[in-house]
Amino acid sequence: MALQASPSSFGAAQEAGDVLRHLDLESTLLSIQNAALDLLGADIVGILLVDQDGEEVLRMRACAGHRTPHTARLEVRRDQGVAGKVFATGRPYRVDDYLSDTTISRHFFSIAEKDGTRSALGAPMTMQGKVIGTLMVWSRRPSAFSQADTHTVVNLANLATIAIENARLYETERRAARTLAEAHQQLEEQYELLRRASNVHEELAHLVLEGGALSDLVQVLARHTGGKAAILGPGLEILATSPGAELLADRARRRRRRGADGPRRAAQRSSTMPPDPSFDHWLLARDVVAGGERLAELCVGLPRPPKRLDTLILEQAAIVCALELTKQRAVLEARVRVRSDFLWDLLDGTIGDDAEALVRASHLGYNLPRQLRVMLTTVRGLDGWARATEASADAIDLRRESLVRAVERLATAAGLGCAFAARRGSLIALLVACSPAPPAPRGLAEAVLEGLEKDNPDLSFSAGISASVPLAANLHPAYLQAQHALSAIPVLASGRRVFVFDDLGVLQFLLAPADRAELAGFARKVLGRVIDYDRDHQADLVRTVEVYLASDCNLQRTADKLYIHPKTVRYRLGRVEELAAISLASQQDRFDAQMAIKIVRVLSLSEGDGQ
Repeated sequence: MALQASPSSFGAAQEAGDVLRHLDLESTLLSIQNAALDLLGADIVGILLVDQDGEEVLRMRACAGHRTPHTARLEVRRDQGVAGKVFATGRPYRVDDYLSDTTISRHFFSIAEKDGTRSALGAPMTMQGKVIGTLMVWSRRPSAFSQADTHTVVNLANLATIAIENARLYETERRAARTLAEAHQQLEEQYELLRRASNVHEELAHLVLEGGALSDLVQVLARHTGGKAAILGPGLEILATSPGAELLADRARRRRRRGADGPRRAAQRSSTMPPDPSFDHWLLARDVVAGGERLAELCVGLPRPPKRLDTLILEQAAIVCALELTKQRAVLEARVRVRSDFLWDLLDGTIGDDAEALVRASHLGYNLPRQLRVMLTTVRGLDGWARATEASADAIDLRRESLVRAVERLATAAGLGCAFAARRGSLIALLVACSPAPPAPRGLAEAVLEGLEKDNPDLSFSAGISASVPLAANLHPAYLQAQHALSAIPVLASGRRVFVFDDLGVLQFLLAPADRAELAGFARKVLGRVIDYDRDHQADLVRTVEVYLASDCNLQRTADKLYIHPKTVRYRLGRVEELAAISLASQQDRFDAQMAIKIVRVLSLSEGDGQ
């Protein structure tokens, strides 16, 4: 079903069509200037371009709304003012109070005072990895621009880059046609390139105006390039493909996982790879970026080496894709917040009654099962991935959300019914339906974790599953059961990464006691001083007693397991007896010590518990 364009995206698409419609440079600059004024409500708009002769300086080529002629004649070098910082870094930059901001230079302070500017926002115009200019907007109000405005000006700058490049190509070909008769054939080919590029511009602009889906975009891309097309999300999931593009998506995934382009930052870049034994097409890939954040990757598989037109089409399609994904994200984020709040309200037991829970689920499009389990999955390794890739906070959140969606998809595929998941930090909670004769929950959970690790080899996962419970507005007891099953993994797992509360046996009463404080107090009473001694002296007395009891009180076997001398074992046991005022020769004291150790391990008691 085609996506419906909102009024704001409809207006943006109209502006995009106006920008891309012109082929002469001056008309293009005027269209960009007008689009920025209409979309951002700025007081001043300026377009600065790098000199064609190669000098590293930006010169104002178009300006509107200024009060002083100095603004219209502005010349900027790297790191001078806001435009110079954008020029130097190749990234968008926003200043909420131009006169008081200390992160920018003072080269144009006097001009800002004369023009009355207080806030500024700029974005780079980048072509083939090189900044060719900056699009700047200024306001005479402080803090006039938002994060949404940043996304808008970045997308507009990207459109402006394509339009300016096309205008320059057009002007170059007009001059060549007037002066070089011998280049007539070449001019005809270049004109055909521009004609086809213009047709693609119009079709993509129409696609945005009509609210087309990503599936429509890849169809357009495949038709105009004569190849296959796919869009991969940040987690390498497939967002859309043209028919027969499965091998293309697999090749693109392998390239990304091998780090073929090195550490990837949020910058719009293209890459080209020749055919290999696994895929007999050329691979042309383009990052889809908005607001300095990488949203996806657009890939094209070509049966021949890529041409200039293919690159232009891919760049234009990436801009349209960024607009669509930005719109989708706004809708998705709102829905995810509502879904997440509802699930955690169920697990925290804060919903008023069962009827309210069913009504809220119905509004979200969920038919909650009458009998269900709660599955909690922990994710480890995200911090390391974020450091290695220099991922932003938004990128980390996006990957976490992609893991939530993957858990739902894998759980449904594994036979757990209609799954409903949400996250809290690195913990993913999942509601799964139980049929009258359900398959083994542990095996199905293992299938989910295997699927997660296959798509995320840099991460690790473990899961705890509650008992089967009837649907209720208060699922907090089942949530606690899943927590207890999860907490048993480091104590009892022996290599296992999934525990079901049903299988804990007598440990259920330790993991979910009627009075946790009494159990904690018992453990502290028996071994409190020993626990404190281990903490303060980095000793290993509790572990020594644990192994000694598990070895049927045999000194030699204990020493072998701990890789120490039997005399050391005897000395440590003596210190335990002295500190705890117990005798390990007494059956009752041994039993009390064993129970205390089990409580410490299962409940993960700290030195403050039970005091």
